Amino acid sequence: MLPKLKISAFLLKRLERTKQQCSGCLYGVFYGDGTLLLLSFNIESSLGQLNYEQIQHRFPAELDLCGLVKFGDCSDAEAHLNEVIKSVDITDNPILLQCELGTLVGMRASFFIHGKLEEVPYEVMEAEQLYNDFCFTRLKCGIFLETAPTPESVSREMHVLRKRVADGSLVFNVPQTRIFMSSCGPLDKRFTCDSQIQDLIDVIPIPEQEKESSSGDKKKKSAQKEVAKHLAPIGCDYEVIPIDVMRSRSRDPVNRDSPPHPALSIAVITEEQIRVQVPLEIEAMAILCRKTKLQRLYDVLIESICRASRLFELSLIEHLTETESGKLLVPRSYHFYPQEFGHFVSCSYLEELGDDDPNMQERRKRIHRQLALPVSRPYFRRANRVHFSKETEDSVWTPLLNTHIGVRPSGVADGKEYLVNGNYHYHHYLQQQVQDKGWGCAYRSLQTICSWFLLQGYTNAPIPTHLEVQEYLYKINDKPAAFVGSSQWIGSTEISMCLQGFLNVDSKILHVASGAELPTIASELAMHFQTQGTPVMIGGGVLAHTIIGVDYCVQTGQVKFLILDPHYTGADDLATIQIKGWCGWKGMDFWAKGSYYNLCMPQRPILY
Repeated sequence: MLPKLKISAFLLKRLERTKQQCSGCLYGVFYGDGTLLLLSFNIESSLGQLNYEQIQHRFPAELDLCGLVKFGDCSDAEAHLNEVIKSVDITDNPILLQCELGTLVGMRASFFIHGKLEEVPYEVMEAEQLYNDFCFTRLKCGIFLETAPTPESVSREMHVLRKRVADGSLVFNVPQTRIFMSSCGPLDKRFTCDSQIQDLIDVIPIPEQEKESSSGDKKKKSAQKEVAKHLAPIGCDYEVIPIDVMRSRSRDPVNRDSPPHPALSIAVITEEQIRVQVPLEIEAMAILCRKTKLQRLYDVLIESICRASRLFELSLIEHLTETESGKLLVPRSYHFYPQEFGHFVSCSYLEELGDDDPNMQERRKRIHRQLALPVSRPYFRRANRVHFSKETEDSVWTPLLNTHIGVRPSGVADGKEYLVNGNYHYHHYLQQQVQDKGWGCAYRSLQTICSWFLLQGYTNAPIPTHLEVQEYLYKINDKPAAFVGSSQWIGSTEISMCLQGFLNVDSKILHVASGAELPTIASELAMHFQTQGTPVMIGGGVLAHTIIGVDYCVQTGQVKFLILDPHYTGADDLATIQIKGWCGWKGMDFWAKGSYYNLCMPQRPILY
């Protein structure tokens, strides 16, 4: 019986953007009663060795090679076909997608059956269904590797390490709970042989609410939403289950109630004379359908560790081969969530090599090309890494993220929305006890813009304070010494100077003679959000606001602006901010008809 085929809406958009004749490999998740969900692809070079094995190590466990994609009349596909088919493990029927260049029209999906192709229909899985049906695990463990600093020794010892990992002695734990999972199954009487991954998610306690009852439908639904919010990383709608690793004192089922060792520490020791001990702080991810049997979780987590260790191995060997220095650097796992993908991608970076190191730049460029990404935007710099909930919950203060999500519609008839592309933080009056009411609106707009560049991975620079802004403007002789420490406002020109000084970001300044003329720049703003996607600071009179979108109807000329208002002085409560209109759509009556306006439109630097 042929698998039922589904294709992620994210993947279809990526396929549609591919406009070069080439072939590549497809990756998917097999789940349920024979359903194959296609989630990703990579482009293979026409020369040299195929890259699909290395690419697969970057994907979460369970996201596996399942077939081939062919764009246009690519002749390479035939050469790659046999090798890829032999390497497909998750199904006996590898898949072939045949796509035209730059369009989904005419795309055909076929399964291989007994060496012949049989065309099949497919369903599109939209983003919301992906978030509802699937989740991820993120596992953390520490491993010490002792090896000689040679590629051969690293490869051999990492192989031994993986065998040790898979010997059944590990126990997995959901942090701050008594939920344990051994090779024999869940060590918890709440779970049975029929329990599913969703059952595990349902019993993960909500912080500071663990003792609250969740009886009743409304309370239960509310509790589930809180769990989802707690488990979802910043800028991502998937739930990610945290997992810790321990060593079992006994693998004998009779002693299953005996608590495991409190930490995993595997030491792989070689007999060679010159040895180096390398601490490997592994972070491994896996993707799972929520209806997957909980019994399968153990094997999936083991595979995720093995994938992460292979990434470490590749980065260590690559560095030893390139430099011939004989020095082993410490690798570290980084997880990224490109919005275009709808899934995580992992990389292993060596700690002593910065993002601007030529070798690091070359590796990132290679990943961009393999994954059909432009080399003009950062996707895999360290600053692009995903920030998981537990990493940020202990921080002193973090502004609200993406406050426009969920705002009421603009009401523009037949309009098209053009929105900020990426994540940002909402900065406004009186945050962090700064008494800037009446003068600090442009400073706050600048901070929101800086947060966008920080969250998109363009910079590691901290958000500038009001004082730092003033000191910089004095330093470049734009303001007198008395300006430093004052309560004087700034405008769009000063914002552009600060973006250049703090972030090396250029800006386009747009002048509008009056508020009544703002509709004339609607198409230019729409183009800005399509091509740059950055928040826009607009200043008029003594007021500054942040524009994060426009809803524009070309036929009628009607336009509304999505405004993030820095003049808000209340608590960071999303419902209040949206209901009261501090973040919302504004019409022409919002602007002063007699005032001129200047817009600071930050431009993305070319960076990867």
